[in-house]
Amino acid sequence: MARKKISALALVLVMVLGIFLTGCSGGGSSSTPTSTGGASASTPADNSTDSTGGDTGTPVNKKDSIVVAVQYNINKLDPQYPAAQWEWQANMCIYDSLFHPPAFDYENLENALCESYEISDDMLEYTFHLRQGVKFHDGSDFTAEDVVFTIERAMASPYVGPNLLAFDTVTAEDDHTVKLVQKYTSPDTLKVLAEHYLGIVSKAAVTEYGDGAVEAVVGTGPYKLVSWTQDAVELDTFEDYYGELPEIKAVTYRPITDYTSAAIAMNSGEIDVLNYANPSDEQGFIEDDNFDTVVFVRDHSFGVTMNNQLAPFNDINVRRAINHAIDRESLNMIVTDGYYDISAYVKSTPRALGYEKADSEGRITKYEYDLEKAKALLAEAGFDENNPLNCTYITPNTNLAQTLASAVQAALASANINLNIEVMEAASWLDRISTGDFEMSYNDCGFANHRASLSYYFQFHSGTFYNRENTQLARVDELTELGMAEMDEATREEYYAELIEIVTDEAINMPGIRFRGVTITTKGLVVPNDMMVGITSIKDAYWK
Repeated sequence: MARKKISALALVLVMVLGIFLTGCSGGGSSSTPTSTGGASASTPADNSTDSTGGDTGTPVNKKDSIVVAVQYNINKLDPQYPAAQWEWQANMCIYDSLFHPPAFDYENLENALCESYEISDDMLEYTFHLRQGVKFHDGSDFTAEDVVFTIERAMASPYVGPNLLAFDTVTAEDDHTVKLVQKYTSPDTLKVLAEHYLGIVSKAAVTEYGDGAVEAVVGTGPYKLVSWTQDAVELDTFEDYYGELPEIKAVTYRPITDYTSAAIAMNSGEIDVLNYANPSDEQGFIEDDNFDTVVFVRDHSFGVTMNNQLAPFNDINVRRAINHAIDRESLNMIVTDGYYDISAYVKSTPRALGYEKADSEGRITKYEYDLEKAKALLAEAGFDENNPLNCTYITPNTNLAQTLASAVQAALASANINLNIEVMEAASWLDRISTGDFEMSYNDCGFANHRASLSYYFQFHSGTFYNRENTQLARVDELTELGMAEMDEATREEYYAELIEIVTDEAINMPGIRFRGVTITTKGLVVPNDMMVGITSIKDAYWK
Protein backbone atom coordinates (compact mmCIF):
# COMPACT_ATOMS: atom_id res chain seq x y z
CA MET A 1 0.00 0.00 0.00
CA ALA A 2 1.33 3.42 -0.85
CA ARG A 3 1.23 5.52 2.28
CA LYS A 4 -0.66 8.76 2.03
CA LYS A 5 1.01 11.81 3.48
CA ILE A 6 -0.83 13.07 6.52
CA SER A 7 -1.85 16.70 6.37
CA ALA A 8 -1.32 18.83 9.45
CA LEU A 9 -4.77 20.31 8.76
CA ALA A 10 -5.94 23.35 10.67
CA LEU A 11 -5.17 22.22 14.19
CA VAL A 12 -5.00 25.60 15.89
CA LEU A 13 -8.15 24.89 17.89
CA VAL A 14 -7.32 21.28 18.65
CA MET A 15 -7.50 20.01 22.19
CA VAL A 16 -5.85 16.63 21.82
CA LEU A 17 -3.53 15.81 24.65
CA GLY A 18 -5.03 18.13 27.25
CA ILE A 19 -4.39 21.64 28.53
CA PHE A 20 -3.55 21.55 32.20
CA LEU A 21 -2.78 24.92 33.78
CA THR A 22 -3.76 24.16 37.34
CA GLY A 23 -0.40 23.83 39.06
CA CYS A 24 -1.54 20.38 40.17
CA SER A 25 0.79 17.96 41.88
CA GLY A 26 2.32 15.37 39.61
CA GLY A 27 5.13 14.76 37.13
CA GLY A 28 5.59 11.72 34.94
CA SER A 29 7.64 8.67 34.11
CA SER A 30 7.55 5.78 36.48
CA SER A 31 5.39 2.99 35.15
CA THR A 32 4.76 1.55 38.61
CA PRO A 33 3.64 4.06 41.24
CA THR A 34 4.79 3.99 44.83
CA SER A 35 1.96 3.07 47.20
CA THR A 36 2.07 4.06 50.84
CA GLY A 37 -0.13 3.25 53.76
CA GLY A 38 0.86 5.40 56.68
CA ALA A 39 4.56 5.02 55.88
CA SER A 40 7.16 7.58 54.94
CA ALA A 41 7.72 7.61 51.20
CA SER A 42 9.35 9.60 48.46
CA THR A 43 8.74 9.80 44.75
CA PRO A 44 10.24 6.74 43.03
CA ALA A 45 12.99 7.07 40.47
CA ASP A 46 12.22 6.42 36.82
CA ASN A 47 11.19 2.84 36.09
CA SER A 48 11.09 2.07 39.81
CA THR A 49 8.95 -0.88 40.84
CA ASP A 50 9.36 -0.35 44.57
CA SER A 51 6.23 -0.46 46.69
CA THR A 52 6.04 0.51 50.33
CA GLY A 53 3.31 0.45 52.89
CA GLY A 54 0.79 -2.32 53.36
CA ASP A 55 -1.37 -3.57 56.22
CA THR A 56 -0.74 -1.25 59.14
CA GLY A 57 -3.58 -2.63 61.23
CA THR A 58 -5.95 0.25 60.52
CA PRO A 59 -9.41 -1.26 59.85
CA VAL A 60 -10.91 -0.86 56.39
CA ASN A 61 -14.43 0.56 56.30
CA LYS A 62 -15.74 -0.76 53.00
CA LYS A 63 -18.49 1.42 51.55
CA ASP A 64 -20.79 0.99 48.56
CA SER A 65 -20.91 4.74 47.95
CA ILE A 66 -17.90 7.05 47.69
CA VAL A 67 -17.21 10.74 47.06
CA VAL A 68 -14.47 11.85 44.64
CA ALA A 69 -13.07 15.38 44.74
CA VAL A 70 -12.56 17.20 41.43
CA GLN A 71 -10.72 20.47 40.92
CA TYR A 72 -13.42 22.36 39.06
CA ASN A 73 -17.14 22.31 38.36
CA ILE A 74 -18.27 19.69 35.89
CA ASN A 75 -19.89 21.64 33.08
CA LYS A 76 -20.00 18.93 30.40
CA LEU A 77 -20.90 15.26 30.45
CA ASP A 78 -20.32 14.64 26.78
CA PRO A 79 -17.52 12.27 25.74
CA GLN A 80 -17.06 13.86 22.30
CA TYR A 81 -16.78 17.37 23.73
CA PRO A 82 -14.76 16.87 26.93
CA ALA A 83 -13.46 20.16 28.30
CA ALA A 84 -11.00 18.79 30.82
CA GLN A 85 -9.79 15.83 32.81
CA TRP A 86 -12.11 16.33 35.79
CA GLU A 87 -15.01 15.70 33.39
CA TRP A 88 -13.39 12.70 31.72
CA GLN A 89 -13.58 10.75 34.97
CA ALA A 90 -17.37 10.96 35.16
CA ASN A 91 -17.74 10.25 31.44
CA MET A 92 -15.80 6.99 31.82
CA CYS A 93 -18.40 5.81 34.33
CA ILE A 94 -21.42 6.74 32.21
CA TYR A 95 -20.29 5.80 28.71
CA ASP A 96 -18.67 2.57 27.55
CA SER A 97 -16.52 2.43 24.41
CA LEU A 98 -16.03 -0.46 22.00
CA PHE A 99 -13.05 -1.59 24.09
CA HIS A 100 -11.96 -1.07 27.68
CA PRO A 101 -8.39 -0.55 28.97
CA PRO A 102 -8.55 -2.25 32.39
CA ALA A 103 -7.01 0.09 34.96
CA PHE A 104 -5.73 2.20 32.01
CA ASP A 105 -3.78 -0.76 30.57
CA TYR A 106 -3.99 -0.07 26.83
CA GLU A 107 -1.69 -2.97 26.00
CA ASN A 108 -4.28 -5.49 27.20
CA LEU A 109 -7.59 -4.16 25.92
CA GLU A 110 -10.78 -5.95 26.84
CA ASN A 111 -13.85 -6.22 24.65
CA ALA A 112 -16.60 -3.90 25.84
CA LEU A 113 -19.40 -2.97 23.44
CA CYS A 114 -17.50 -4.78 20.70
CA GLU A 115 -17.72 -8.56 21.06
CA SER A 116 -15.33 -9.45 18.23
CA TYR A 117 -13.69 -7.87 15.18
CA GLU A 118 -11.77 -8.57 11.98
CA ILE A 119 -9.10 -6.54 10.23
CA SER A 120 -8.56 -6.70 6.48
CA ASP A 121 -5.24 -7.91 5.08
CA ASP A 122 -4.25 -4.37 4.13
CA MET A 123 -5.18 -3.20 7.66
CA LEU A 124 -7.44 -0.49 6.30
CA GLU A 125 -10.84 -2.00 7.10
CA TYR A 126 -12.07 -2.96 10.56
CA THR A 127 -15.31 -4.89 11.00
CA PHE A 128 -16.76 -4.78 14.51
CA HIS A 129 -19.39 -7.23 15.74
CA LEU A 130 -21.29 -5.56 18.54
CA ARG A 131 -22.56 -7.06 21.74
CA GLN A 132 -26.29 -7.82 21.49
CA GLY A 133 -28.93 -7.19 24.14
CA VAL A 134 -27.17 -4.09 25.49
CA LYS A 135 -29.41 -1.34 26.87
CA PHE A 136 -28.89 2.38 27.24
CA HIS A 137 -29.71 3.91 30.60
CA ASP A 138 -33.11 5.02 29.28
CA GLY A 139 -33.98 1.43 28.39
CA SER A 140 -33.53 1.79 24.63
CA ASP A 141 -31.51 -0.71 22.58
CA PHE A 142 -27.87 -0.14 21.69
CA THR A 143 -27.28 -0.64 17.94
CA ALA A 144 -24.73 -0.05 15.22
CA GLU A 145 -26.39 3.28 14.41
CA ASP A 146 -25.29 4.61 17.80
CA VAL A 147 -21.69 3.61 17.09
CA VAL A 148 -21.72 5.24 13.66
CA PHE A 149 -23.33 8.39 15.10
CA THR A 150 -20.74 8.57 17.89
CA ILE A 151 -17.69 8.08 15.67
CA GLU A 152 -18.90 10.58 13.08
CA ARG A 153 -19.65 13.03 15.87
CA ALA A 154 -16.15 12.51 17.25
CA MET A 155 -14.59 13.04 13.82
CA ALA A 156 -16.33 16.43 13.64
CA SER A 157 -15.34 17.50 17.16
CA PRO A 158 -12.44 19.97 17.51
CA TYR A 159 -11.62 18.28 20.83
CA VAL A 160 -11.51 14.73 19.52
CA GLY A 161 -11.33 14.79 15.71
CA PRO A 162 -7.55 15.19 15.39
CA ASN A 163 -7.12 11.83 17.15
CA LEU A 164 -9.09 10.26 14.31
CA LEU A 165 -7.13 11.56 11.33
CA ALA A 166 -6.76 8.01 10.01
CA PHE A 167 -10.53 7.43 9.95
CA ASP A 168 -12.24 7.78 6.58
CA THR A 169 -15.76 6.32 6.74
CA VAL A 170 -17.84 4.38 9.24
CA THR A 171 -21.02 2.53 8.28
CA ALA A 172 -23.60 0.24 9.86
CA GLU A 173 -23.66 -3.05 7.95
CA ASP A 174 -26.62 -4.25 10.04
CA ASP A 175 -27.96 -3.62 13.56
CA HIS A 176 -24.93 -5.18 15.20
CA THR A 177 -22.09 -4.79 12.68
CA VAL A 178 -20.01 -1.69 12.00
CA LYS A 179 -17.35 -1.22 9.32
CA LEU A 180 -14.60 1.37 9.74
CA VAL A 181 -12.48 2.27 6.70
CA GLN A 182 -9.20 4.14 7.22
CA LYS A 183 -7.24 6.42 4.92
CA TYR A 184 -3.98 4.81 5.99
CA THR A 185 -2.84 2.14 8.41
CA SER A 186 -2.52 3.18 12.02
CA PRO A 187 -0.96 1.38 15.00
CA ASP A 188 -3.31 3.20 17.37
CA THR A 189 -6.76 2.37 15.97
CA LEU A 190 -7.98 -0.03 18.66
CA LYS A 191 -6.47 2.05 21.46
CA VAL A 192 -8.22 5.16 20.16
CA LEU A 193 -11.50 3.23 20.06
CA ALA A 194 -10.96 2.39 23.73
CA GLU A 195 -10.57 6.03 24.76
CA HIS A 196 -13.10 7.84 26.95
CA TYR A 197 -13.79 10.32 24.16
CA LEU A 198 -15.24 7.51 22.04
CA GLY A 199 -17.72 6.52 24.72
CA ILE A 200 -20.86 5.57 22.79
CA VAL A 201 -23.74 8.03 23.11
CA SER A 202 -27.39 7.43 22.33
CA LYS A 203 -28.14 8.79 18.87
CA ALA A 204 -31.80 9.14 19.78
CA ALA A 205 -31.15 11.06 23.01
CA VAL A 206 -28.59 13.46 21.54
CA THR A 207 -30.74 14.07 18.46
CA GLU A 208 -33.88 14.72 20.51
CA TYR A 209 -32.44 16.80 23.34
CA GLY A 210 -29.35 18.34 21.77
CA ASP A 211 -25.66 18.54 22.61
CA GLY A 212 -24.97 19.22 26.27
CA ALA A 213 -28.51 18.67 27.52
CA VAL A 214 -28.82 16.77 30.79
CA GLU A 215 -31.44 14.55 29.15
CA ALA A 216 -28.85 13.56 26.54
CA VAL A 217 -26.52 12.08 29.16
CA VAL A 218 -27.49 8.53 28.25
CA GLY A 219 -24.80 5.87 27.99
CA THR A 220 -24.38 2.12 28.33
CA GLY A 221 -21.80 2.26 31.12
CA PRO A 222 -21.99 0.73 34.59
CA TYR A 223 -23.20 4.00 36.15
CA LYS A 224 -26.17 6.18 35.24
CA LEU A 225 -26.67 9.86 36.00
CA VAL A 226 -28.85 10.58 39.03
CA SER A 227 -28.23 14.29 39.62
CA TRP A 228 -26.08 17.01 38.08
CA THR A 229 -25.69 20.40 39.77
CA GLN A 230 -22.87 22.90 40.23
CA ASP A 231 -22.22 21.30 43.62
CA ALA A 232 -22.04 17.65 42.60
CA VAL A 233 -22.55 14.97 39.97
CA GLU A 234 -24.20 11.88 41.42
CA LEU A 235 -24.03 8.50 39.70
CA ASP A 236 -25.64 5.21 40.66
CA THR A 237 -25.25 1.63 39.44
CA PHE A 238 -27.06 0.77 36.22
CA GLU A 239 -28.66 -2.52 37.21
CA ASP A 240 -29.23 -3.58 33.58
CA TYR A 241 -25.53 -3.23 32.72
CA TYR A 242 -24.41 -5.94 30.32
CA GLY A 243 -21.15 -6.63 32.13
CA GLU A 244 -20.01 -7.28 35.66
CA LEU A 245 -21.17 -4.52 37.97
CA PRO A 246 -18.39 -2.54 39.66
CA GLU A 247 -17.65 -3.02 43.35
CA ILE A 248 -18.40 0.65 44.06
CA LYS A 249 -22.17 1.00 43.70
CA ALA A 250 -22.53 4.78 43.72
CA VAL A 251 -20.15 7.70 43.23
CA THR A 252 -20.46 11.44 43.73
CA TYR A 253 -18.04 13.85 42.05
CA ARG A 254 -17.73 16.95 44.23
CA PRO A 255 -15.93 20.09 43.01
CA ILE A 256 -13.47 21.51 45.56
CA THR A 257 -11.29 24.08 43.84
CA ASP A 258 -9.13 25.07 46.80
CA TYR A 259 -6.35 22.57 47.56
CA THR A 260 -6.37 23.27 51.31
CA SER A 261 -10.14 22.87 51.50
CA ALA A 262 -9.87 19.58 49.62
CA ALA A 263 -7.30 18.29 52.11
CA ILE A 264 -9.52 19.29 55.02
CA ALA A 265 -12.47 17.48 53.42
CA MET A 266 -10.32 14.38 52.93
CA ASN A 267 -9.15 14.42 56.54
CA SER A 268 -12.68 14.83 57.84
CA GLY A 269 -13.98 11.87 55.84
CA GLU A 270 -16.21 13.97 53.56
CA ILE A 271 -14.46 12.60 50.47
CA ASP A 272 -12.84 9.27 49.64
CA VAL A 273 -10.64 10.04 46.63
CA LEU A 274 -8.36 13.05 46.10
CA ASN A 275 -5.87 13.31 43.23
CA TYR A 276 -4.51 16.81 43.84
CA ALA A 277 -2.86 18.22 46.95
CA ASN A 278 -0.32 20.72 48.21
CA PRO A 279 3.04 19.01 48.84
CA SER A 280 2.81 19.76 52.58
CA ASP A 281 -0.65 18.20 52.81
CA GLU A 282 0.44 15.26 50.67
CA GLN A 283 3.16 14.32 53.14
CA GLY A 284 0.64 14.34 55.96
CA PHE A 285 -1.54 11.83 54.13
CA ILE A 286 1.48 9.61 53.43
CA GLU A 287 2.18 9.43 57.16
CA ASP A 288 -1.46 8.87 58.18
CA ASP A 289 -2.60 5.24 58.61
CA ASN A 290 -6.18 6.24 57.79
CA PHE A 291 -5.33 6.80 54.12
CA ASP A 292 -3.60 5.07 51.23
CA THR A 293 -1.45 7.36 49.11
CA VAL A 294 -0.07 6.53 45.67
CA VAL A 295 2.68 8.83 44.39
CA PHE A 296 3.93 8.65 40.82
CA VAL A 297 5.71 10.63 38.14
CA ARG A 298 3.39 11.71 35.36
CA ASP A 299 3.87 11.71 31.59
CA HIS A 300 3.28 15.45 31.64
CA SER A 301 5.91 18.15 31.80
CA PHE A 302 6.27 21.91 31.98
CA GLY A 303 9.13 24.17 31.02
CA VAL A 304 10.20 26.94 28.67
CA THR A 305 9.58 27.16 24.96
CA MET A 306 11.08 29.44 22.34
CA ASN A 307 9.68 30.52 18.99
CA ASN A 308 12.15 28.75 16.70
CA GLN A 309 11.03 30.78 13.67
CA LEU A 310 11.63 34.17 15.27
CA ALA A 311 15.01 35.89 15.61
CA PRO A 312 17.12 35.46 17.63
CA PHE A 313 15.61 32.09 18.61
CA ASN A 314 16.07 30.81 15.08
CA ASP A 315 19.78 30.76 15.99
CA ILE A 316 20.72 27.38 17.48
CA ASN A 317 23.45 29.01 19.60
CA VAL A 318 20.84 31.13 21.38
CA ARG A 319 18.62 28.12 22.06
CA ARG A 320 21.54 26.06 23.34
CA ALA A 321 22.70 28.97 25.49
CA ILE A 322 19.31 29.19 27.19
CA ASN A 323 19.43 25.48 27.99
CA HIS A 324 22.92 25.79 29.49
CA ALA A 325 21.97 28.93 31.46
CA ILE A 326 19.19 27.27 33.46
CA ASP A 327 20.03 24.97 36.36
CA ARG A 328 17.05 22.62 36.24
CA GLU A 329 17.75 21.18 39.68
CA SER A 330 17.66 24.64 41.24
CA LEU A 331 14.61 25.49 39.15
CA ASN A 332 12.81 22.43 40.51
CA MET A 333 13.65 23.45 44.08
CA ILE A 334 12.37 26.99 43.55
CA VAL A 335 9.15 26.05 41.76
CA THR A 336 8.17 22.78 43.45
CA ASP A 337 10.40 22.48 46.55
CA GLY A 338 12.14 19.65 44.72
CA TYR A 339 9.04 17.46 44.64
CA TYR A 340 8.91 17.04 40.86
CA ASP A 341 11.11 15.16 38.37
CA ILE A 342 13.85 16.51 36.08
CA SER A 343 15.17 13.30 34.53
CA ALA A 344 13.74 13.86 31.02
CA TYR A 345 15.54 15.85 28.35
CA VAL A 346 12.67 16.04 25.89
CA LYS A 347 9.06 17.12 26.35
CA SER A 348 7.65 13.63 25.87
CA THR A 349 8.55 11.14 28.64
CA PRO A 350 11.22 8.49 29.28
CA ARG A 351 8.41 5.94 28.91
CA ALA A 352 7.74 7.08 25.34
CA LEU A 353 8.59 4.72 22.52
CA GLY A 354 12.06 5.60 21.23
CA TYR A 355 13.33 7.41 24.32
CA GLU A 356 15.13 4.48 25.94
CA LYS A 357 16.71 3.52 22.61
CA ALA A 358 17.93 7.06 21.98
CA ASP A 359 19.21 7.38 25.54
CA SER A 360 21.01 4.02 25.66
CA GLU A 361 22.70 4.77 22.35
CA GLY A 362 23.90 8.19 23.51
CA ARG A 363 21.78 10.05 20.98
CA ILE A 364 20.14 12.51 23.39
CA THR A 365 21.87 15.85 23.79
CA LYS A 366 21.72 16.70 27.49
CA TYR A 367 22.37 20.33 28.29
CA GLU A 368 24.03 20.54 31.67
CA TYR A 369 24.10 23.78 33.62
CA ASP A 370 27.15 25.76 32.44
CA LEU A 371 26.79 29.53 32.72
CA GLU A 372 30.13 30.32 31.08
CA LYS A 373 29.29 28.12 28.11
CA ALA A 374 25.93 29.86 27.85
CA LYS A 375 27.62 33.26 27.76
CA ALA A 376 30.10 32.07 25.14
CA LEU A 377 27.32 30.76 22.88
CA LEU A 378 25.41 34.02 23.25
CA ALA A 379 28.56 35.96 22.41
CA GLU A 380 28.80 33.98 19.16
CA ALA A 381 25.25 35.13 18.45
CA GLY A 382 26.19 38.75 19.16
CA PHE A 383 24.96 39.20 22.73
CA ASP A 384 26.99 40.09 25.83
CA GLU A 385 26.86 42.33 28.91
CA ASN A 386 27.11 45.40 26.69
CA ASN A 387 24.48 44.14 24.27
CA PRO A 388 22.12 41.87 26.22
CA LEU A 389 19.35 39.86 24.61
CA ASN A 390 16.06 41.56 25.49
CA CYS A 391 12.87 39.60 24.91
CA THR A 392 9.34 39.04 26.16
CA TYR A 393 8.23 35.92 28.03
CA ILE A 394 4.50 35.19 28.19
CA THR A 395 2.87 33.11 30.89
CA PRO A 396 -0.60 32.12 32.09
CA ASN A 397 -1.57 33.50 35.48
CA THR A 398 -1.32 30.28 37.49
CA ASN A 399 0.90 30.26 40.57
CA LEU A 400 3.16 27.55 39.20
CA ALA A 401 3.62 29.22 35.81
CA GLN A 402 4.35 32.62 37.34
CA THR A 403 6.83 31.16 39.83
CA LEU A 404 8.58 29.43 36.95
CA ALA A 405 8.70 32.69 34.98
CA SER A 406 10.36 34.57 37.84
CA ALA A 407 12.91 31.80 38.38
CA VAL A 408 13.77 31.63 34.67
CA GLN A 409 14.03 35.43 34.53
CA ALA A 410 16.58 35.42 37.36
CA ALA A 411 18.59 32.57 35.84
CA LEU A 412 18.80 34.09 32.38
CA ALA A 413 19.75 37.51 33.71
CA SER A 414 23.08 35.99 34.76
CA ALA A 415 23.66 35.00 31.13
CA ASN A 416 22.95 38.47 29.69
CA ILE A 417 19.33 37.74 28.77
CA ASN A 418 16.69 40.17 30.05
CA LEU A 419 13.13 38.87 30.17
CA ASN A 420 10.08 41.10 30.21
CA ILE A 421 7.35 38.90 31.69
CA GLU A 422 3.77 39.31 30.46
CA VAL A 423 1.16 37.61 32.66
CA MET A 424 -2.26 36.89 31.16
CA GLU A 425 -5.38 34.78 31.48
CA ALA A 426 -4.92 31.19 30.35
CA ALA A 427 -7.18 31.64 27.32
CA SER A 428 -5.16 34.63 26.10
CA TRP A 429 -1.89 32.80 26.67
CA LEU A 430 -3.18 29.80 24.75
CA ASP A 431 -4.21 31.99 21.84
CA ARG A 432 -0.80 33.68 21.73
CA ILE A 433 1.25 30.49 21.92
CA SER A 434 -0.93 28.56 19.46
CA THR A 435 -0.66 31.28 16.82
CA GLY A 436 3.10 31.80 17.21
CA ASP A 437 2.65 35.27 18.71
CA PHE A 438 5.45 35.02 21.27
CA GLU A 439 9.22 35.05 21.73
CA MET A 440 9.58 32.90 24.84
CA SER A 441 6.85 31.29 26.90
CA TYR A 442 5.78 28.91 29.60
CA ASN A 443 4.72 25.57 28.16
CA ASP A 444 3.20 22.36 29.43
CA CYS A 445 1.95 19.25 27.67
CA GLY A 446 1.10 15.64 28.36
CA PHE A 447 2.26 12.64 26.37
CA ALA A 448 -0.16 9.75 25.84
CA ASN A 449 2.37 6.95 25.63
CA HIS A 450 -0.18 4.30 24.67
CA ARG A 451 -0.84 6.19 21.44
CA ALA A 452 2.67 7.49 20.91
CA SER A 453 2.35 8.01 17.16
CA LEU A 454 -0.40 10.59 17.71
CA SER A 455 1.47 12.21 20.60
CA TYR A 456 4.69 12.61 18.60
CA TYR A 457 2.77 13.95 15.62
CA PHE A 458 0.91 16.64 17.54
CA GLN A 459 3.91 17.73 19.59
CA PHE A 460 6.55 17.90 16.87
CA HIS A 461 4.98 18.17 13.40
CA SER A 462 4.97 21.61 11.77
CA GLY A 463 1.72 23.50 12.17
CA THR A 464 0.16 21.41 14.91
CA PHE A 465 -1.36 22.81 18.09
CA TYR A 466 1.17 21.30 20.47
CA ASN A 467 4.23 22.21 18.40
CA ARG A 468 4.64 25.22 20.64
CA GLU A 469 8.24 25.68 19.58
CA ASN A 470 6.95 26.58 16.12
CA THR A 471 9.57 24.30 14.57
CA GLN A 472 9.67 23.49 10.88
CA LEU A 473 12.08 20.57 10.69
CA ALA A 474 11.56 18.61 7.49
CA ARG A 475 13.02 15.33 8.76
CA VAL A 476 11.00 15.54 11.99
CA ASP A 477 7.83 16.10 9.97
CA GLU A 478 8.71 13.09 7.84
CA LEU A 479 9.37 10.90 10.87
CA THR A 480 6.07 11.80 12.54
CA GLU A 481 4.17 11.10 9.31
CA LEU A 482 5.91 7.76 8.85
CA GLY A 483 5.20 6.82 12.45
CA MET A 484 1.48 7.58 12.13
CA ALA A 485 1.13 4.84 9.50
CA GLU A 486 3.84 2.34 10.48
CA MET A 487 2.54 -0.88 12.03
CA ASP A 488 5.92 -2.37 13.03
CA GLU A 489 6.85 -1.23 16.53
CA ALA A 490 10.61 -1.67 16.11
CA THR A 491 10.54 0.54 13.04
CA ARG A 492 8.50 3.18 14.88
CA GLU A 493 10.92 3.01 17.78
CA GLU A 494 13.82 3.91 15.49
CA TYR A 495 11.80 6.73 13.91
CA TYR A 496 11.18 8.26 17.32
CA ALA A 497 14.72 7.70 18.58
CA GLU A 498 15.92 9.67 15.56
CA LEU A 499 13.31 12.35 16.22
CA ILE A 500 14.48 12.72 19.82
CA GLU A 501 18.09 12.89 18.62
CA ILE A 502 17.21 15.74 16.25
CA VAL A 503 15.07 17.86 18.57
CA THR A 504 17.49 17.64 21.50
CA ASP A 505 20.45 18.51 19.27
CA GLU A 506 18.44 21.46 17.94
CA ALA A 507 17.62 22.54 21.53
CA ILE A 508 14.10 23.45 20.42
CA ASN A 509 13.03 24.15 24.01
CA MET A 510 14.00 23.76 27.66
CA PRO A 511 11.89 20.72 28.64
CA GLY A 512 12.17 21.38 32.33
CA ILE A 513 10.16 19.46 34.90
CA ARG A 514 7.65 16.63 34.91
CA PHE A 515 4.66 16.75 37.21
CA ARG A 516 4.29 14.56 40.26
CA GLY A 517 0.99 12.73 40.58
CA VAL A 518 -0.79 11.65 43.72
CA THR A 519 -3.92 9.65 44.48
CA ILE A 520 -5.09 9.72 48.09
CA THR A 521 -7.88 7.34 49.08
CA THR A 522 -9.77 6.23 52.14
CA LYS A 523 -7.90 3.32 53.71
CA GLY A 524 -8.24 0.14 51.65
CA LEU A 525 -9.75 1.72 48.54
CA VAL A 526 -7.73 0.96 45.40
CA VAL A 527 -8.37 3.36 42.51
CA PRO A 528 -6.32 3.01 39.28
CA ASN A 529 -4.86 6.23 37.92
CA ASP A 530 -3.81 7.41 34.48
CA MET A 531 -0.09 8.19 34.11
CA MET A 532 -0.50 11.32 31.99
CA VAL A 533 -3.15 13.46 33.67
CA GLY A 534 -3.65 11.52 36.89
CA ILE A 535 -7.37 10.88 36.48
CA THR A 536 -8.94 7.91 38.25
CA SER A 537 -11.15 5.05 37.05
CA ILE A 538 -13.91 4.37 39.56
CA LYS A 539 -15.41 1.52 37.57
CA ASP A 540 -12.10 -0.32 38.06
CA ALA A 541 -11.88 0.58 41.76
CA TYR A 542 -12.16 -1.98 44.54
CA TRP A 543 -11.67 -2.49 48.26
CA LYS A 544 -8.70 -4.56 49.37
